[in-house]
Amino acid sequence: MASHKVLSNWYRQLAEHLDSGTRLAEAFTVCAGPPSQDRVRMGALIEGGTPIEAVMAAAPAWLPKADRVFICTAMETGRLPQTLRNLSDRHERIGATQLKVILGLLYPLGVYHLAALILPIVRMIDYENGFEWDAPLHLLQSTLLIGPVWALGALTLFLVKTNNPLLARILRCIPLLRGYSQAQALADFSYALGTFINAGVPMHTAWQGSARIAHDSKISRAYRAMEPTFAAGEDPATQLKAHKVFPPDFVAFYAAGTQSGKLDEMMLKTGQQYQTQANHAMTYASIVYPTLLFALVAAFIVFTIFQVYGSYLDLLNDLAQ
Repeated sequence: MASHKVLSNWYRQLAEHLDSGTRLAEAFTVCAGPPSQDRVRMGALIEGGTPIEAVMAAAPAWLPKADRVFICTAMETGRLPQTLRNLSDRHERIGATQLKVILGLLYPLGVYHLAALILPIVRMIDYENGFEWDAPLHLLQSTLLIGPVWALGALTLFLVKTNNPLLARILRCIPLLRGYSQAQALADFSYALGTFINAGVPMHTAWQGSARIAHDSKISRAYRAMEPTFAAGEDPATQLKAHKVFPPDFVAFYAAGTQSGKLDEMMLKTGQQYQTQANHAMTYASIVYPTLLFALVAAFIVFTIFQVYGSYLDLLNDLAQ
């Protein structure tokens, strides 16, 4: 998958080219960023008359599935440039936070891996027999320390790339990350709702698509409970308070947007606010949990040192006797 920064720049370029009169097929080809062969292929499909839905369905993995839905919807309503700008802003915000998290994790994880390689060597020191190198034992003990970290990272990456709903359930069970998961779901839902409404999608369809993109079971249940309201052609603003998944500030923003007739703009701003909250929660968690890991490593090092010197002191006592 392309990085958020690459996608943000690409979407911004596409929007500017489309506003200047460039055809979409040509814009896909000339706007740099993602792999050129994929862009040229998609541009050729569009040029050949392939429906945008089919082009997006066959798009490479670096193009997020949610973005494909937005692009298809915006194409149908003729509001693609603004939708692309919204996508650009969103990926820029998420990418900036991801960079901070990655940089914050590098040092503690580096220390942990170094400790996992050195500690087994220290434990091979025997003050009666000296240092006895045991390669299989070192590999086993280092793997037992490093393996779970890599397995956890691989599992998390897989769940993120596949948009697996299990990830949200796991995060809801972890302190600190619970707040991130809740804020991120509301950010995704608010942003999707604002984008769909801005693209001219009917309210019922906008809610349905936004609930699907949010990947949150509580939001999906709230939408299903309000389906009769949409079927009757009524606005759900008065019913939001009955669903705990929507905080008071979300309810207030939605009501203000409905009353002012600028619900799309209000929901986009609401999405930005919740994205900021999610970013702060993730940044905080990326500081706290690596710090705890660092503390555990330090404690283990101290324990190992006392264990080794304890054996050494026992040896001296035996010699003195």
